[in-house]
Amino acid sequence: MITKLQVVLTERAGEQVRALLARDETTTGYGLRVGAEPGGCSGYKYSLALAPAAEKGDITVRQDGFDVFVASESASLVHGVRIDYAESLTSSGFVFSNPRAADPCSCGSSFSADAAERQEGDEDTLWRQVDEAIQQVRPFLQRDGGDVTVVDITAGVVSVRLTGACGGCSAALDTLTGVIERQLKESVPAVERVVLAY
Repeated sequence: MITKLQVVLTERAGEQVRALLARDETTTGYGLRVGAEPGGCSGYKYSLALAPAAEKGDITVRQDGFDVFVASESASLVHGVRIDYAESLTSSGFVFSNPRAADPCSCGSSFSADAAERQEGDEDTLWRQVDEAIQQVRPFLQRDGGDVTVVDITAGVVSVRLTGACGGCSAALDTLTGVIERQLKESVPAVERVVLAY
């Protein structure tokens, strides 16, 4: 089961979605539905649609200016996808890339689900281990009026956001390396580095 769904839109893709939403007053407050369904040349294909609201069972991922809705049954197929918007002389449109998907097609919207399903369990375990290690650090930070949130975990690199007193203090980097990174590396061998997310 996906514990924290990751769907990343590049700046260009986000701009394009916001432009589509702003083009017509009937889409005010809408979000973007991202899915995966059987089809395409590799077994599954990504789908995009503007949607007025989340449906029952959806997972919602907040983006800059709009929400992304993913049906829970598509979460393992969509998890980790990066959506870009590309323009060329002959075509333009959204392009998908997902390091978790197997056999991606050159069309940019079709893939095989085998690798995504295999990696889901490993990623959930890593997120759970990192979350448990963060719980050990959190009281230390909260005592001084700060806190830490894990934003992303990719290839052994954990991105965290420091908030409260820790967010803008001059000792933020010392806290990051001397406290958070040390604790995570000791507790979770798969963690190679911890970086600040802005």
